[in-house]
Amino acid sequence: MAGPFQVVVARLTPDTPVCGVPLEPYVLARRADTSTVTGGDLPAEGATDARFSIKYRWYRSVVTKSGQVCWAHSDREATVQCILCLRSRVDIRKSYHCSPECMREHWHFHREFHRGGRGENGAGGGEPARAPTPAPHGGEAWLEVGCSPIYTPCFEDVGSFLKLECVAHDAAAPYHDLGKVVTTLTPRVRPEPTPPRRGMVPMPPSRPVLRRGGFTLLTYNLLAELYAAPEAFPHCPAWALAWPYRAPNLLRELLAHDADVLCLQEVQSDAFAGFWQPELARAGYAAIFKKKTAEMFSKNSYVTDGCATFFKKDRFALVKKYEVEFNKAALSLADSFPPEQKKLALSRLLKDNVALIAVLEALDVPGGGAEGGEGPSAGTGTGTGTGAANAAGAAPADAALATPGTAPRRQLVCVANTHIHSNPELSDVKLWQVHTLLKGLEKIAASADIPMLLAGDFNTLPGSAAHALLVSGGVPHHHPELSNDPLGILRPAAKLQHGLPLASAYAALAVPGEADSAGLVRQRRRLDLATAEPRWTNLTGNFKGTLDYILYTSDSLVPVATLELMEESEVRGGGADGGLPSEFLSSDHLALAVTFQYAAVEGAK
Repeated sequence: MAGPFQVVVARLTPDTPVCGVPLEPYVLARRADTSTVTGGDLPAEGATDARFSIKYRWYRSVVTKSGQVCWAHSDREATVQCILCLRSRVDIRKSYHCSPECMREHWHFHREFHRGGRGENGAGGGEPARAPTPAPHGGEAWLEVGCSPIYTPCFEDVGSFLKLECVAHDAAAPYHDLGKVVTTLTPRVRPEPTPPRRGMVPMPPSRPVLRRGGFTLLTYNLLAELYAAPEAFPHCPAWALAWPYRAPNLLRELLAHDADVLCLQEVQSDAFAGFWQPELARAGYAAIFKKKTAEMFSKNSYVTDGCATFFKKDRFALVKKYEVEFNKAALSLADSFPPEQKKLALSRLLKDNVALIAVLEALDVPGGGAEGGEGPSAGTGTGTGTGAANAAGAAPADAALATPGTAPRRQLVCVANTHIHSNPELSDVKLWQVHTLLKGLEKIAASADIPMLLAGDFNTLPGSAAHALLVSGGVPHHHPELSNDPLGILRPAAKLQHGLPLASAYAALAVPGEADSAGLVRQRRRLDLATAEPRWTNLTGNFKGTLDYILYTSDSLVPVATLELMEESEVRGGGADGGLPSEFLSSDHLALAVTFQYAAVEGAK
């Protein structure tokens, strides 16, 4: 900065602080010539040798205002108090809750409080706390907790107010501060969210299975930051919709489920590189990613979303991947139209959706003879296709995949992850995309007799033509959606079929057994018995329906557990206008997960 300036604006958006979520203020300063510059273009005090800089000071309130509020829900009055917290000399603010149910939900925090008391919960992670200093303005006492532009609220901040002071700083002047101090106050700091606990519900296998080699696959549309607009989700508080809040909350949820394979949709390209890939790598996952073919300008850069498949490196190795771009298949199809129809065809079919297919090798050989089985071969490189037909048509290069009629020497699994077009008026495009993907998977199945899984956000309801094609192998010729075919791409209806023995994993719950557990009975009640699918996987203020599925080849895989579904009331709470995302679940979709075992063949042990 060449000359002096004054800070004129400092604000936080959103202004609700949450434990573990960084706070980065928007600061605006005015130069002597009346031009303005943002804080991001100005050095912070002590960061450089510049004479002029911005001094940031963060404070935590020490004396709370009159009245007690819930520690977990700062907008609610407290009605109950934990006596054990008082005996353990825990900060009194953390002992209050708005209801007995709230205290039970957050009891795992209290166990940590009681073990540590004030000794473990001291400010600064064990460093001696500075003495509180009276606030320059107002009657509260404040403890300085930070002096950098960004502050991340910690466990000790929960329940307290935060204050940010910003002022221009002149290192060479007798009095360093220039102009007035701009102050921003926050509401009370909220604790980390605690997503609902959803366990895996075991179910009896429908046929004999091998004893070893089981794995869990999860599918989840994460709601990309691009689409998380406040006007799209007015029921969700702005602070809970912000990506810095949602990202760690989604990560906690994924890590809690501990699946072996993750099929994620709406993974934003910059978030994949800067957050998901490094964070999940630390948890032992390898990743492949296919972004959509069109980009949007957002926050000074071009970004898009796509499909990302993660797999545990100690469970699987990548043998081959195929990247499917439906736009390339659309361009090929449009060439068959007369010139006067080609533009209309491209306008309807070019939707930028993609799929990502991975051929994985299981490192834990199924069955009882693992000790004598072959391990993973070296040098099983990867490759990419150029379109739906080409990607699926090219046989995997590694000869160990198997040839028809012979048993594979290694256990391979094909995992397809996709996000189908969302416009409900374009049912013909959805059906065409699903059919294109299935025909490609058929070609892979013909070149290698391996189990297959197909998961993702299909944006199609149970009973739709696309759903019928997936689970029944074809579409009834009288299905009403076949009449929505302005391009004639669905005719004749007899071509809309495939030969893969696909079944919906959650639909397996619909078959009652003689000794079903209470959890399995409860899980079955959350299905729509008319369609044998979950009642919903997407729940917003104006929509409720099932859009996400996990499908498997029923001749080679057997589902033995499913991730617990949720009741609508658990998400909406007491109001009809609630829904997803929320402060606890940070996507508008519900994660689905299934544990599979390999089906036993005759003579297997």
